[in-house]
Amino acid sequence: MVGIGLGLCLAAGCGGSSTTPSMMSGAVTVATGPQVLRVTSTGFSCTINGATVFPMVYTRVTVSQVGNEWRAVAATAAAGDVEVRFHQTGASVIAGSMPIEGTIRGQANHLPELLPVALPANPQMSFGSDGRTTITGFAFGPSSLTPTAGLDGVGTGTVTVSDNTGRSCPGTTFSWSLAPAP
Repeated sequence: MVGIGLGLCLAAGCGGSSTTPSMMSGAVTVATGPQVLRVTSTGFSCTINGATVFPMVYTRVTVSQVGNEWRAVAATAAAGDVEVRFHQTGASVIAGSMPIEGTIRGQANHLPELLPVALPANPQMSFGSDGRTTITGFAFGPSSLTPTAGLDGVGTGTVTVSDNTGRSCPGTTFSWSLAPAP
């Protein structure tokens, strides 16, 4: 009986050595290389002198993996100097996905060619430079619901939405996603 219990415990991962994030159950492969970072401010609106600062940015980033962490950085100077760092935070609770968390900092500039609808006044989003603005979310693999892999989540901390007319509004919450570049 003890042998069966020990066998079941070992098969289920009871005790023993710690599990690194890249080896956690349900790990999803995060695509590296060119991606599009999409960020939308949430929980606040920004209207100055009757004009709205549009709270959405689509920009190009390059994703790489170093150890158990992924890093997405602005792909060009035109994209800004945004940097997103994230890692897996636990085992998957939904098949084909894994929970992640991390930080975002720098500025993301909207690149009009990434969105078929023109946004007014070329929006940008700044997340501070101290790395204290956090993100949480899920990485997910391709499925019948999502034909391509990606990441999706929310963030809190410093976020300032601005545009090329000099208007800006501070906020503290946003949604974000990473997906393959078109």
